[in-house]
Amino acid sequence: MRSVLLMVRLSLLLVFVPFAAAAQSWLNSPFDARTLSREDTATIQAALSWSGDFSGSANAVWGEDSQKAFASYTQRIRGSSQPLFSDIKDLVIFLEDERVAQNWQINYSAIANTSYLYPFAYMDPVEGKNQEEYISKDQALSLIIREGDASAMQEDHDWFLGKAAAGKTPFTYRSEGMWVSWVELENKMTAYVRSDFNQGKWTSMNFVSTNDGYFRLNLLASSTLTGQDSPLSLIWTEGGVIDQVINGAGSAAPVAVASALPRAEDQVSRPGKPSLPAAEAPASPFAPKAPAGTDPGTPFAPDEPVPETLPEPPGELVEVVPGPNAGEKPAGPILGVPAAGAAPALPSVADAGNGGGGGNAVTAPAPGGLGIASGPAPIRSPDGANPATPEQPGTAPAAGLPRPKVTGTLMGSGTGFYIAPTTLVTAAHVIEGCSAVGMADGTALEILAADPSLDVAVLGGAADAGNAWLKLSALEVPKLGEAVTVLGYPYSTSLDQGLTVTSGNVSALRGVDGSSNRVMITAPVQPGNSGGPLLNKKGAVIGVVVSRVDDIAILQETGTLPQNMNFAVPSGPLLTFLRQKRIPPMQGNGVGGELGAELPAGYSEAVVPVNCYR
Repeated sequence: MRSVLLMVRLSLLLVFVPFAAAAQSWLNSPFDARTLSREDTATIQAALSWSGDFSGSANAVWGEDSQKAFASYTQRIRGSSQPLFSDIKDLVIFLEDERVAQNWQINYSAIANTSYLYPFAYMDPVEGKNQEEYISKDQALSLIIREGDASAMQEDHDWFLGKAAAGKTPFTYRSEGMWVSWVELENKMTAYVRSDFNQGKWTSMNFVSTNDGYFRLNLLASSTLTGQDSPLSLIWTEGGVIDQVINGAGSAAPVAVASALPRAEDQVSRPGKPSLPAAEAPASPFAPKAPAGTDPGTPFAPDEPVPETLPEPPGELVEVVPGPNAGEKPAGPILGVPAAGAAPALPSVADAGNGGGGGNAVTAPAPGGLGIASGPAPIRSPDGANPATPEQPGTAPAAGLPRPKVTGTLMGSGTGFYIAPTTLVTAAHVIEGCSAVGMADGTALEILAADPSLDVAVLGGAADAGNAWLKLSALEVPKLGEAVTVLGYPYSTSLDQGLTVTSGNVSALRGVDGSSNRVMITAPVQPGNSGGPLLNKKGAVIGVVVSRVDDIAILQETGTLPQNMNFAVPSGPLLTFLRQKRIPPMQGNGVGGELGAELPAGYSEAVVPVNCYR
């Protein structure tokens, strides 16, 4: 094994972990919530809400209800009521898939003084209404926010309570500053009504869902907390339990951390849906008991027709502006805007790329740590409007302003591909040591994030590709033996052959050191292919090409030439990296089409050369 490793053209460290057995032992030890940070606690609570096992407040205070919910989840998934640390991985990744797909972010309502997770890609504002109202694209979930006095709030709650389905007992909670009603309605619908008293006013949030929207309603309800200091950023703590479980455990078990103190106003536990059997939780790749043919958007099909409109309580409606002042939205950092800093230091990596080396003079954001946010959690308004902030990295310059051009000596090149209209993914070593990075036409690119050990990087400021971006989904992963296609620009600094296409199979799901951060492929790659996409037959990205075996080294060592042993970073670690950096890929199809005898239109615009200058 030692000699083979020396022959693989990788200059990043291939770490053999001598404490693998110890790491494995604590992963399989009983889960202990005392080791969780506040943010990790809230994330696991939110994940249990999304899975349908938890119906309390995701307030970062782990109590008996949270423990019972985790035990219920593990009992349903693997037949044991004793949660282990290792159970965190699939649970949290399941929530992450939903967060990325529907763009869940924290929204703060200044009038109601509540924070809640909101699915920006799933819900849209309702036009022509004189109150704040939103409805999901599939008509399965609605939100109405209204303002009024105590009698108006009472009317809202009484109206829904009066619509309770026969034999279903609603849940209610009352305090001086908050009212909550959780009601199972007729036609298999559910309502969650929360009223908060803030600055002399009552504000009511009415969430209503059909069966298809129930799990998202549960997540919305669980995430609704008093105040702006919500722990539910869904940004994991760097080096924390979630980080270690998902990205690689250390040798020692996590150390207990101080628990967040409970707040009385957040201790509202809602009952789970009594009529919802455990097997009807949202389908997931790790839930074998979920009914076949379902997905999180359609956890189960109701046996009654879904009504054309969701119920809406009567009463005089008052327009509610979700911000501190009329006409303004709450201020806060925007997703994808890392703090400025020095360019990430990238070690030399020799592989399938053709990137040059040299001084590291490119100014770029310093790679943020996992779970570390530069300020409060990102805040957006459900209407999609962002607060006035500096231009987001990767966006085009203002109209009329010329794009900056790269100057310097061309040292090498690799390949990049669009994951959003102005954002590229490439291999980290392609930009290593470059004084500047640019496109083929000289358009300057900025480094948004880079991980030299994983060997991936994200570049912004690319020419707007419109809809020519590649699909990147947690549902599309490499499968052993499947046919794959590699797109790239090998030897583009020497040859001018344009985009090349090679094909092969996934020959192994591990790297040479057994790491899950690499897959081996038989598709031929050359210097310059680094950073190019690895595509499955549906045209979805399932990896990023990064390296190949050093033929000469193996010939000298063994006397034989290797056959088609090339490597790519699989889509799972790539998506985790993007989540860490808060750079969500575009959702939808982008460039589509089955990969067969001919490359479908659009792919040549979605895959571009990336040049290194000194």
